[in-house]
Amino acid sequence: MDNEEEEKKDEEEELKQKEDKKSIKSKEKILDDSFKNAELLKKGPQEKKEKKIVLKKPFNKLGIIIAVIAIIGILFINYIPWLYISYETDLGWVEESFSYDDLNNYLIESKDIIGLFESTCYNCSDNSNNYIGLTLNDFTTTPRFSLYILIFLALLGIIFTIFIIIDRKKDFTPETFTIIHSIFVVLTIIVAIILIFLNVKFLSSHILYILNKPFINALGFEGARIIFFMPYVLFLFSVSLLIIGITLIRINLNRAVNRFEAYKSKKSEFCYKFGSNY
Repeated sequence: MDNEEEEKKDEEEELKQKEDKKSIKSKEKILDDSFKNAELLKKGPQEKKEKKIVLKKPFNKLGIIIAVIAIIGILFINYIPWLYISYETDLGWVEESFSYDDLNNYLIESKDIIGLFESTCYNCSDNSNNYIGLTLNDFTTTPRFSLYILIFLALLGIIFTIFIIIDRKKDFTPETFTIIHSIFVVLTIIVAIILIFLNVKFLSSHILYILNKPFINALGFEGARIIFFMPYVLFLFSVSLLIIGITLIRINLNRAVNRFEAYKSKKSEFCYKFGSNY
């Protein structure tokens, strides 16, 4: 009997030890799981913060576009003819086109063509044969000034692009960005206006050519056709720049007004909450 009781006691003790071990293991699992969950919760917000840091402002390509347009204009000035003329003579039709280099180096050989723009006589006024309202000097100074202005516009576009790159790293305030952007747009508008005034005289000269066509025919230019290719291109180019600039200025003004109204509404709500008796 004593042996049986001792065996029973041993079995009970073994069962208790097994149960204790199971409870200890279950507690360890619970602790491990809770620790893992806590680690995951810690890692979660860190990943979100890293994603926020990676986010960057969209790259504004306006400066690159303006610089590319200006460079194209510079190439056009040197390669597109500034003057094209065709007329009928006793020997047949004559067609001549002159680029900026030709006009700058005075490579016009025909005295008849020179006589359209400058007087060829010595005992009369300088403008006696000038039925078009232009001189050869207009074909040298206007391309030169237009070239300088387009170079300035290209540099302006490059500088604005550099500012955009710096803004992506420094993250300037919206007010600072709007001010710099508006200054760039205003300078672009000024460049466009200057180009319009420089080249508008070629458009008016075409009107004079139509009005004075009988006198031009009397000089020996039967059925003459005169076209100023590059001045027309620059005029359209400058008008397009002017329209783009005015549109961007209008957008910036609308944004500034919206921000001011939002700030004003927030200020009025603040004053109402802390100054009202209700």
